[in-house]
Amino acid sequence: MAGALRYADAHPRIRIRGFAPAHDLKATAAELESWGAEGLFGALEYDDVNRVFGALERPLPLVNSALSAERRGMVTVIGDFSAFVETAVGHLRQLGLRSLAVLVLEEGPQVRENLVKTFLRIARPRNPAKASLVYPADRACLWNPEAPVKPVPRRLAQWLGELPKPAGVLCCHLGGGGYIIRCCRALGLRVPEDVAVIGSDDTDLCLASDPTLTSVLLSLETVGFEAMRLLMEMIAGRSPPSATVRLRCADLHVRESTGARRPEICDIAGALECIQEQACRGITVQEVIRQTQRVSRVTFHKRFQEIVGKTPAEAIRERQLQEVRRLLTGTELPIAMISDLCGFSSPKVLARLFRAAEGTTLRAYRKRR
Repeated sequence: MAGALRYADAHPRIRIRGFAPAHDLKATAAELESWGAEGLFGALEYDDVNRVFGALERPLPLVNSALSAERRGMVTVIGDFSAFVETAVGHLRQLGLRSLAVLVLEEGPQVRENLVKTFLRIARPRNPAKASLVYPADRACLWNPEAPVKPVPRRLAQWLGELPKPAGVLCCHLGGGGYIIRCCRALGLRVPEDVAVIGSDDTDLCLASDPTLTSVLLSLETVGFEAMRLLMEMIAGRSPPSATVRLRCADLHVRESTGARRPEICDIAGALECIQEQACRGITVQEVIRQTQRVSRVTFHKRFQEIVGKTPAEAIRERQLQEVRRLLTGTELPIAMISDLCGFSSPKVLARLFRAAEGTTLRAYRKRR
């Protein structure tokens, strides 16, 4: 909702009202009708989507933020599982593990196609046949960090036992990471020494695990913002770009279930080299992190400022201005071209930033030098 409300704040004519799912969907649908809703944004799974559409007297455009079967009049906006796997696998490969695997805790029409195949394509495990397990689990057990797991289901116990150790296991379901940790402990497997675990649990569930859980988290605010933008386009009669929109917005939060110390070492030298080479091409801090780091954004910013003495954004800007000075004194290129060559959005932006840094105008600096 934070992302949806942020979008609405920028568009004052939008009115948003929340409706909690009710057992009597007909009553909820009638309330929607009386309020005059023009579109819906929800987190509805397979059965819920059909129930909602069946209860509405007139079809409303729906943007959904949960994976479900495609249907007319609905767009699904979700995090890109490829980004989750790439982030997690990049982290696990730093640990020198013998095997990587994925545990899928639900069965559904798109599970094997979207989750298992994506993992196998990106991770390229040595033994693909044994690198995945689809095993539907009780949600009450997943969402309760103190729920007992003994006896561990036979299929799951056998699969975990047969993975070449040390192994890395991914699970993208809420509560799944903590569930794997509890199962491993019940089986006498050490975490992270025998099995390193990465989940997608929220902060509370991650910290409730013992050991605490390393997690790749989707930026839900980004999903909400993009979902609301697409919903407004559908209300206006424009067709969405596709039935499913996947957003690459995943952040790694390293904790004890993968061993916190080694992966949290930032590659500051690599970041500085990237800034030196690409700052004048308009590179952003996020792109520097994506290209050079395997740590969270917060960890990178903190370590970069401690070591370099400035923020990554300040380092990028300083490199751009360094090149501006060189071109001003060593060439006769026009200001507009220098602005483009150094990665600024416009000559006006360059002029303002240069004056703030040098206390003089671009032309006066060139003339004096």
